Amino acid sequence: MNRAGTGGKPRSPLLFVFLTVFIDLLGFGIVIPLLPVYSEMYRAGPAEIGLLMASFSAMQFVFAPFWGRLSDRIGRKPVLVGGLLGTAAAYVLFARADSLALLFASRLLAGFFGANVSTAQAYIADVTAPEDRAKGMGLIGAAFGLGFCLGPLLGGELTHISAAAPGWFAAGFSLAAALFGALTLVEPARARGRASRVFGLEELRGAAAQPRLGTLYVLSFAFVAAFACFESMFTVFGLARFPAVFGLTQPVDDASVEEILRAAPVTGRYLAGIGIVSAIIQGGLIRRLVPRFGETTLVVVGPALLGLGLLAIALAPSWGFVVAACLILPVGFGLNNPSLASLLSRAAPAAEQGGYLGLQQSVGSLARMAGPAAAGLVFQRFGPASPFVLGAALLGVSTLLAWRYHRRFGASFPRVARGAPPA
Repeated sequence: MNRAGTGGKPRSPLLFVFLTVFIDLLGFGIVIPLLPVYSEMYRAGPAEIGLLMASFSAMQFVFAPFWGRLSDRIGRKPVLVGGLLGTAAAYVLFARADSLALLFASRLLAGFFGANVSTAQAYIADVTAPEDRAKGMGLIGAAFGLGFCLGPLLGGELTHISAAAPGWFAAGFSLAAALFGALTLVEPARARGRASRVFGLEELRGAAAQPRLGTLYVLSFAFVAAFACFESMFTVFGLARFPAVFGLTQPVDDASVEEILRAAPVTGRYLAGIGIVSAIIQGGLIRRLVPRFGETTLVVVGPALLGLGLLAIALAPSWGFVVAACLILPVGFGLNNPSLASLLSRAAPAAEQGGYLGLQQSVGSLARMAGPAAAGLVFQRFGPASPFVLGAALLGVSTLLAWRYHRRFGASFPRVARGAPPA
């Protein structure tokens, strides 16, 4: 088995997976900010818009363990390449959609085929030694961050061409990723999975029976839900508290499509900055921090910093304070994500990496549905700052749980001194 991080050729699979996930997430990010606009074109009500936004994550929630389990049986490369081809077809449908029904179909298909990111994580687990696992998972996180933050910026510019242009570009990026993976990815050596249990029931039973696994899934849910509160409410929070930043003279509590479109470029720039900083940490700095501090320490610090940033935004007396708080968020995000994925892959059975990492993706998808829904409810009832207070409270509990995990299991993941040979 080739191991990454030993110099020379063995590093190349990590680069291939990074580029594949980046291009896939770039296409994903292109269309996200445009979904409310497109649905408005078809006279969709608020409930239908909410369902449209949730449809992608709902499909990922259901099918991520399926793709992970399938990759355990037939291999990582066929699942990665096949999923990208299906994603390209989904975005072609998105570009050609002329009704709300087709728009829903395109997002459901994109969520189904895009649920194979757990396979990319399993690929990383296959080609990295345990002590290098967080570094490899950091590349996946960096690809997510860059693809997701650059996608909305590109999507906004493409609307000047036509409403269908973002869908066509997303399809092209996904197809390019599929071709790139077909030509360059090498199937890694791996422990073979058992018979086909495809929807995560076995992994759920394993998580319930093993505190090491169950706690990590709880931490994943809390972290993603809290960050989703921020992502979903950042624009409407800004319009309600700091309208001048978005070119308005009065606060807006119930923003129209036109006001959201006017605010989108400002929001996009801040989210892009957060994504870039997070990508730098996950793609580079994490390589230095994990050997020094260990993954269990970083999954304590990550949610603590993110919670501090969210609380600072909620209490911000000025927009400058919001900007300063936004600089804290990507640090917490960048420290937590690769460390958590690494701990999970090291705690899961070797022959079932794809299935257990798929369940983590399902947990994240469930959190991306629950977080915005809860944030919207508290925003309506308690005001613009409340979603960020909710996220901070959730992360406070998560930090305490992570600290307990660190005290109980931290010794099971010894740190590797810089320059020392792998264990």
